[in-house]
Amino acid sequence: MKAHYVTTALLLLATSCGGGTEEHGRSDPADKLVISDSGGADAVSLYQMPTPNELFSIVREMAGEGQKRMMNPATNADRYASLTGRACNFGVYATDMVYASYFKLNVEVVRYYLTVKKLADELGISAVFTDKDFTRLEANLSQGDSLEVISNEAYYRAYEKMQDEEMGPTLALVLAGGWIESMHLVMRQIITFDPDDPLVSRVAEQKVSLEHLLDMMKRYENDPNVGPVRRELVQVRAIYDQLQERRSAHNGKSSSGRMVLGDDVTLRMTTDQYKELESTIEGLREQIIRPEDSVKVKTNA
Repeated sequence: MKAHYVTTALLLLATSCGGGTEEHGRSDPADKLVISDSGGADAVSLYQMPTPNELFSIVREMAGEGQKRMMNPATNADRYASLTGRACNFGVYATDMVYASYFKLNVEVVRYYLTVKKLADELGISAVFTDKDFTRLEANLSQGDSLEVISNEAYYRAYEKMQDEEMGPTLALVLAGGWIESMHLVMRQIITFDPDDPLVSRVAEQKVSLEHLLDMMKRYENDPNVGPVRRELVQVRAIYDQLQERRSAHNGKSSSGRMVLGDDVTLRMTTDQYKELESTIEGLREQIIRPEDSVKVKTNA
């Protein structure tokens, strides 16, 4: 699932690695987190990960409102002591922050911004969360769209900082936590399974983003922090591998007018496959967000 590009021009032309989402008009290039891993002067490895907004946009359209009880309680942030706990939950909380901004949970946006900033301090990337941003948040509490912009800007800067500082293992854990939390938040919106439900389709399509994540993490699979998390995600991929997959050659350009590389992919889930996937992801999330002093997690009030 790794795409290799020789020139900057090709990077601008290719924004999809075969997931088949953008050509259906459901994904904007700005909703992609592009992570490059230089492999030499004439090659770049490009990993494209969806940011939470890509998934939450359709949730907002379908469900209309968010629920703060589905987020990891901000009070747990003080109870993560290991690199794995802090990095994975940085990804979880950053995702919760964007989720809150998307659903106009304004007070929670500020609360989770401060929570993410706290973990950023502990991970050594505090510089990306500025007093100016916090002032902007406070000044725009009544303007949901502005909170969304501010939250997304902080989100991107954090990932760029980790990439620029070559914090590969930390970034891998952050992305893993963010992917798991995004899946949790979306799947909790699905009350009754229907293979034709747009949300179910989006969950199925995340096989592609999981492949990209595992590919990116493989470089650090022997890292004592990254390895165990990656092995858990490999188990999630094993469930995805059971899905019925149909591929068809893509014709023409995407809705944005860009060239698209790869096939259109359609994935179908059965009820049992969905239940297994949901149970596995929820179990993994519970393991990640559990405070490291082993006290039971309290739900948001």
